[in-house]
Amino acid sequence: MKKIIVLLLLVVSVWGAAYKVGQSVQPLNLKDQFGKMHSLKEMPKTLLLAYEKGTGATVNEYLAAQDKGYLNAHNAIFVADISGMPTFISNTFAIPKMQKYPHIVLLIDDEELGLKFPGQEEKITVMKLKGNVVQRIDYVSTADELKQAIEQ
Repeated sequence: MKKIIVLLLLVVSVWGAAYKVGQSVQPLNLKDQFGKMHSLKEMPKTLLLAYEKGTGATVNEYLAAQDKGYLNAHNAIFVADISGMPTFISNTFAIPKMQKYPHIVLLIDDEELGLKFPGQEEKITVMKLKGNVVQRIDYVSTADELKQAIEQ
């Protein structure tokens, strides 16, 4: 019985732990702000993640000021974790606001999936990947830091 409990705890800790440098990111199926499903079997070079309203606003304001193909040109994708937001709020306010952006915002609405990605309070997570393997994880706060992280 002890062995089963230890094994279950190990499995939960591995599955529940955030990705680290050197780990492979599993393929993702995420909807965008228009409800269109995006299947990410191969990760982009840069994955941007926002977990809070403020960090999401920083990313969205920066991206809205760029040319339409900016994310594609830099092999980057923006993902907003809205899993902690009440469904009523996300459906009534957040998603309709996101639909006005000229860029695609992929949405994490599953808390378990959101926990797989690293984050820091009031920071934008920038994951650099090669194939599906995490090469580097940075945390940025400003539009200037975001620009540098995307364009390197």
